[in-house]
Amino acid sequence: MTARLRRLLAACGLGVRRVIGRLRGAAPGRTAVCIAGVAVAVGLLFVVTGISLGLAAGATVESEDIDYWIVPDESGSGSVPLEAEGARLSEVHTVTERLRNDDRIDYASPVALRPLRLENPETGNRTYVIAVGVIPPDRPRRVADLNVSALDAAYAHYANGTYGGERSDEFVVSPGVAADLGLERGDTARVARSDRSLTVAAVNDREMAAGFGEVPAIAVPLAELQSMTGLAESDEADQILVGTTNPSVESDLADIYPGTEVVSRTGIAGAEATPTNLPLAMALAAALVAGGIGVAFVATMMGLELTAGRRELAVLDAVGFSGRMRAAVVVSETITVAVLGGIAGVALGLVATAGVNAGVASAIGVGSLAERPPWLAAYTLAAAVVVGLCAAPYPLYLAASTDTLEELTG
Repeated sequence: MTARLRRLLAACGLGVRRVIGRLRGAAPGRTAVCIAGVAVAVGLLFVVTGISLGLAAGATVESEDIDYWIVPDESGSGSVPLEAEGARLSEVHTVTERLRNDDRIDYASPVALRPLRLENPETGNRTYVIAVGVIPPDRPRRVADLNVSALDAAYAHYANGTYGGERSDEFVVSPGVAADLGLERGDTARVARSDRSLTVAAVNDREMAAGFGEVPAIAVPLAELQSMTGLAESDEADQILVGTTNPSVESDLADIYPGTEVVSRTGIAGAEATPTNLPLAMALAAALVAGGIGVAFVATMMGLELTAGRRELAVLDAVGFSGRMRAAVVVSETITVAVLGGIAGVALGLVATAGVNAGVASAIGVGSLAERPPWLAAYTLAAAVVVGLCAAPYPLYLAASTDTLEELTG
């Protein structure tokens, strides 16, 4: 190790000890406030980035007793709030039949999501809804918060792929849609641009939750929705829901379709949003805001600290510290404060993320919104170091402008 490097390391060590000494001293106020400011900024970055990761990873319809979803790996661009125009799966009834023949699987159903406009012929009220097409189960079950067990389990219209069987023409309606259209059980509603009329089989007891809001939705038999919306030709749906208690199924599901992925219920539960850059935009905005707050806080508070301690800098000059060594002391102090704030911010972010997940789970039933991968702590700590480096120029300017003679004789 060269003498120059040893001097540099010694100067950096002195900067670290100066910060620790101020925190342990009689007046740690400015340094503690500076660390707290960085901690808040880093905590904000941690939480928002975690939420962004959760939003980017969420790609399934929430369903009780459903453990896995087969979803397209890459979706096309849609123009509605839910994925209805992107990549879809084909021959879904054939695949579902194979899945149902597996003794390890309790339930399997394709799910199609399509926008429809409904009209109450008696009142003239109209509204757009998301129609959720599923194969009706033979026991109570919810899909996308809708109690689809109210649909006719005979599922006659599919008729072994001919789509020529009798239609039930029934649907389960969310309470918001029922209120907008003035519908009750047994009432009928017309489908716009179609000669079809649907009868209310049941009014659901809750709204369909998607992301941070509620979506006007209805549930209909899958084959009937396919016939209405042109999906019957290739037997298409957006995803397949699989219920099982055997984790060994997951590896087999991955081979069902090329270009798909299997998502477990540990991810975000919620209807898939159309492909969007929102998660990336949130992460970038969080980085910019946290960086701006952190740099401003550290630069200001370290500037005040150095202004109050200019005599100490003058002493360093008097005992032989060169300008570069004094600069190394100042930069190491600034980065040390930022790193301490970063460590506190990671702890704060972990607690805040747990609180966000608990709050969201309580409010809308989503089990995990914000994710906390191991690298996120390293990322936020690295951001804290960058904050320290970006904040260093102002303290360096103050250190360079210190008049040694004036400070020691004043």
